[in-house]
Amino acid sequence: MIPHNCDKILSKVFLALDGELTSEEEIFFLKEINQCEGCLEKYKIEKSFKEFLSMKVRKECCFETLAQNIRDKLHRNTSN
Repeated sequence: MIPHNCDKILSKVFLALDGELTSEEEIFFLKEINQCEGCLEKYKIEKSFKEFLSMKVRKECCFETLAQNIRDKLHRNTSN
């Protein structure tokens, strides 16, 4: 059995929260994160923070003319 490695597990917290782990990676991650109180606590803090941010941040559309002006300026700057 491979010993628990907090650094390795914690490096995957954001991938797990963003749904970027494969099914196998997620199963391994969840098994490992639940074996260590410290890791689990850090995971819960990051998860709570992400949930908090998602409730506070909202996406707003801008006028299409503004979006087009920005695209035009970006295009001009990159073609020079």
